[in-house]
Amino acid sequence: MTNALPLADRLTRRARLGGVLLTLSVVACGAQSSPTTSGLAGLTDTGVVVAPPRPVNSALGDYLAGNFALDSGRLEEAADYFERALAAAPDDLDLLRQLYLLTLASGRNDAALEQARLLAERDPEADEARLLLALDQVRAGNFGAARPPLKALGAEGVAGLTAPFLDAWAVFGQGGPQATDDALARLEAGESLGPLNGYHSAMMLDLGGRLDQAATTLRAAIPGNGPAPVRIVQAYASILARHDERAAAIGLVREQLAGGRDLPVLVDLLAALEGGGVPEPPFADAAGGMADALLGIAEALNQERGAARAIVYARLALFLRPDLAEASLLIADILAEQDNLEGAIAVYQSVEDGSPLAYTAKLRMASAQHTLERREEAYQLLGDLADAEPERIEALVQLADLARRDEEYARAEAAYSRAIARIGAPEREHWTLYYARGITYERLKRWPEAEADFLQALELEPEQPFVLNYLGYSWVDMGMNLDQAKGMLNRAVELRPNDGFVIDSLGWVYFRLGEFQNAVEQLERAVELEPGDPVINEHLGDAYWRVGREREARFQWRRALSLEPEDDAVAAIEQKLRSGLPEPERNRNRS
Repeated sequence: MTNALPLADRLTRRARLGGVLLTLSVVACGAQSSPTTSGLAGLTDTGVVVAPPRPVNSALGDYLAGNFALDSGRLEEAADYFERALAAAPDDLDLLRQLYLLTLASGRNDAALEQARLLAERDPEADEARLLLALDQVRAGNFGAARPPLKALGAEGVAGLTAPFLDAWAVFGQGGPQATDDALARLEAGESLGPLNGYHSAMMLDLGGRLDQAATTLRAAIPGNGPAPVRIVQAYASILARHDERAAAIGLVREQLAGGRDLPVLVDLLAALEGGGVPEPPFADAAGGMADALLGIAEALNQERGAARAIVYARLALFLRPDLAEASLLIADILAEQDNLEGAIAVYQSVEDGSPLAYTAKLRMASAQHTLERREEAYQLLGDLADAEPERIEALVQLADLARRDEEYARAEAAYSRAIARIGAPEREHWTLYYARGITYERLKRWPEAEADFLQALELEPEQPFVLNYLGYSWVDMGMNLDQAKGMLNRAVELRPNDGFVIDSLGWVYFRLGEFQNAVEQLERAVELEPGDPVINEHLGDAYWRVGREREARFQWRRALSLEPEDDAVAAIEQKLRSGLPEPERNRNRS
């Protein structure tokens, strides 16, 4: 076996060995040039995507229209256009390759299978097509029949890295537990992909009934420090629990959660262990091992910005295991990142309600709905999710955050309050809830409650610069507790020395205390860091006026007006330009 390298490095190296990794970047960034075209794209000189002309009954027209749909993230529509183009140019092998990967990426398995058969007959380098044909045999339980197409895969490229894993599991599926050593030998014959090899070796040993060896192998695959892949944690915790080492399993999961990882799967795993349950391993048979290996490759591809091929390999995993929620989430997340939000929502919806990841899928679906301006749908989904899971707060917090962003402060406050009621005795990480609700109370002009929440947030996290800044600035703006606010804001600046908004707050407390030269010094620095903020520019103008630099003050006020300040600030700034700084000073709250 070759020296082990991290999986991402292996994939990057494969990309350099002839472009195999990126040959079908069409899923994300447009089709490769077809022999019937010159690689035309639907872009103007300004970079704006425009619909290309589509000649009637023209293969070129369908090809161009397919590229336009592809650029817009509409994979299924792009596949439809390419299919029509291929019907008019059936000998175009490049177009068939593109159509196959688009069809597979769109989740149209039957059509992809048909195209894979054609490619396998005509294209000696159609590795992903042969992969799908092998997996089709596995779905039918014919592990032996899956091995020839797996052995026919090229040694280079991503499929070549994947083949040893899939073939090893085919050996295991064909021979059962007694074939464990043969399966391990086949896996070891390929290139090492680091922890992925150890994980799959351990799972073969586990399913082969050799639990002690599985535990030893998997222990070595877990990183010495930092987060471990979730499925490795699941597998090891399951093995420990079945080995009567429940305390060790609980400690493992707690350690993985201690770093603030927001992973509901691990939260549920911990609850199951603490409740006396014995969690199941990530998969229970050879086909599941194949799907898991494909998912691991897809995740690594996505980390290396290979979103196009990541979707393909995640779809291959789903072809074997349609209920593999991790693969669906990966595809949906990639589509959402590409602004194909409707496509992402459709994939999020495919995660079954009984899945441990259904809650996460619904949270992300609500976020996509909100981005599409379907706000009430998002609120309704989150509200229903909060009602269905009365022990969890994530849906309530997301609902509150979205409502606060939409300036629906009453709705936000109600959701934050429900979330806080659910947590019981607050712990350190809950400072964010009190801080966010405090902002909401302040916007609702319920200052005593806002102040109480800010103080509670500081009790939980005393050195939190955002809370120090918000509370300190609010006190300054209201002309109260100025000395205490000054101390808080000085500390906030120490903690965030390059944050223009925090420095502005300190400058403003100096201004309110009459220390105008100190105010100028801080506010000039704040404007350097945040030159486009109208409030900071206005504050600097006020400070300049107080130290007698009236021409510069008027310049800053004009600058503030040019930066589109909030409506209630415009008249006051215009008055300053006419008459200078009035007495007493005008107070105004910060966003």
